[in-house]
Amino acid sequence: MAIYRQLSSMHYTGRIHEPLRTLSSMNRTREDRACLWIPIERLWRAKSISYRQVATRDFAAQLFHVFFVVPVVLYMYDRLFAYSGFSKEIAKFPMLARIAVYFLISDFGYYWAHRLMHTRPFWRTHQWHHSPTYMYWLAGCRATVPHQFLVMGSYVLAAPILNPSGWWVYTMLVIFSYLDVDWMHLNVPWGGRVLEWFFVTPRFHHIHHSSDPKHYNANMGNVFTFWDRLFGTFIDPATINEKEMAFGINESVSPVRLIAGL
Repeated sequence: MAIYRQLSSMHYTGRIHEPLRTLSSMNRTREDRACLWIPIERLWRAKSISYRQVATRDFAAQLFHVFFVVPVVLYMYDRLFAYSGFSKEIAKFPMLARIAVYFLISDFGYYWAHRLMHTRPFWRTHQWHHSPTYMYWLAGCRATVPHQFLVMGSYVLAAPILNPSGWWVYTMLVIFSYLDVDWMHLNVPWGGRVLEWFFVTPRFHHIHHSSDPKHYNANMGNVFTFWDRLFGTFIDPATINEKEMAFGINESVSPVRLIAGL
């Protein structure tokens, strides 16, 4: 499979653009991800969806993300940040502890960047992501340059926590980041109150994409749900009937403006 050939060439040199560049490599493995998610969605689908009607458009959106959005954001961050990493004292902590801290810091930053994009001044940067009127594994691939720049900030700033580390650490994080986006948009009704005390599930995130104005600023978390509980943006998925829920932005917006995020 393509993913294994690509992962074998990944490495981390300590500069900010190297771990981020692996994102575009993972993006190119969409065929492998399709083989994973499509059978699951066919077996446990939450809503009927015709892949033939939406796949071409969504694959085009992902190609745009791979070959334009990610390279532009990499270039911007590579010019904005130049640092040697955190104190060498951090390297003395076990790798698993550093990975846990990295997840907490980066996800906390993501939560607030996400909330920022849902404010009036920044909403246009995020509209394209919310424009699909359906949910399935590839529905989360839309991201404008301003959107990607904002959400990537905390991950870039937290990255030195992991330095030094073996190649497998960034490989694992890249794989996780893409599967996580696929997972939360998956067209399945999966969830559970115990699991959702800590982690984002498809039914949890689907509420965030609801076209109901009451849900516009709800369930903002990326990996963890406790940020939503702590800061008052949590809606319990068990109280929502997803079969009656619609998705989209309820606005007529120029495609050029949507993709530009301006």
